[in-house]
Amino acid sequence: MPTEAVIAAYYATTYRGACADFYPKDRSRRWRAFWRSLWFIPYVYHRDIVDLGCGGGHMLSALCRFARSGTGVDLSENSIAFARRSFPEQRFFAEDIEAFAKRELRFDFVFSSELLEHLRSPVMFMETLRAITRPNAVVYLSAPDAGHRATPQNLAAWPDICPPEHLQWFNETNLTMLFKQYGFIPLRRHKTTQPAHSVFFRRVG
Repeated sequence: MPTEAVIAAYYATTYRGACADFYPKDRSRRWRAFWRSLWFIPYVYHRDIVDLGCGGGHMLSALCRFARSGTGVDLSENSIAFARRSFPEQRFFAEDIEAFAKRELRFDFVFSSELLEHLRSPVMFMETLRAITRPNAVVYLSAPDAGHRATPQNLAAWPDICPPEHLQWFNETNLTMLFKQYGFIPLRRHKTTQPAHSVFFRRVG
């Protein structure tokens, strides 16, 4: 398991080669985010939303066509530099989610795509969700699914196991248990052909 310092250095200023005026596959990311955002209209319409692990801000910007306000968070400084320049209508923070939780901001909807597997501890992730969500808030999560039928039986052969990027994995059962421990219940799950979770949770209380 890499240290926090190793992880921070990995993402800080060189991740994916992004910079303020460049992000890999920018055009296709905008297009895919535009169409994908339509799934989320019932959850984000006129609500305050946050994207944890927002990368270059493409999905947040697409969702904010319907939301009341949008905030993005990512450890990658170069990704946030691109997001701030490309999507100035939204606010962005270049920091880890633990630091972001201390800002005492509250949201109605959390979008988190391909972040959980990058963290050293699920506790940090879940405590952040509790800190930043209002009662009845909805969380959308996508992450590798270790229990999916398409996941190799030999996990060592699975490309999604790639430290220092991907550090932890969940199946449907223990992911649901984790969220329930922190007061989030399953709301909706999308079936996927790829070994990935695509699931909504709702905060209770």
